[in-house]
Amino acid sequence: MQYLLLHYGYAFLILGIILEGDATLVAAVILAGDQYLSLRWVIGLAVGVSFIANEILYELGKRGRRRHIPVSSDSRVRRWLHGHFGTATLFFSRFMWGFRLIIPCAAGAIHIRRGRFILSNFFGAIFWTAVLVYFGVAIQAGIHRLRHSLILYQSDLAVGIFLLGLGLAVGSIPFHLSRRGARDAHKGLLRENYWLEQRSAKHTTGQ
Repeated sequence: MQYLLLHYGYAFLILGIILEGDATLVAAVILAGDQYLSLRWVIGLAVGVSFIANEILYELGKRGRRRHIPVSSDSRVRRWLHGHFGTATLFFSRFMWGFRLIIPCAAGAIHIRRGRFILSNFFGAIFWTAVLVYFGVAIQAGIHRLRHSLILYQSDLAVGIFLLGLGLAVGSIPFHLSRRGARDAHKGLLRENYWLEQRSAKHTTGQ
């Protein structure tokens, strides 16, 4: 896994941002904290790939290639883009799950000015990357704090785990004893029934 991350980590990052950007970017930031990736490259690729992907969707929409977009979603997005919050919709489109691919495509379809779209797309990519990098760094810091705490209290944890296991073992003794007693009683009952059947068979034969 280390070999793959060191040699193909950025290729996985690019593919992951295209397919599922949020989780991929947060995971990449955490890996960068462990020195598997460079945080600068992670940020740069996240902004670049996200920006280019939305530009491609814009061009597809502008050329009328929107066959796979649901009509209901497309009409709703068109209302958002034509309204007072059109620029905000473009800027925050990456956070609008379920519409993040439709918005840039619809923007091209309704011929929003290219300059306006490029600016909203660029700064939106930067903002989206900054937010997710912040979460990734926070998660990485939490992991390091937890790891440090575990190192400080590892002897106490070991003793606690030992005592917990010992307590579970001792506590299970009555259960096993009662289960064994019930099993022995069941065997005795089966044995008694067997002898009763044998006696009954002999008595019937004698008659």
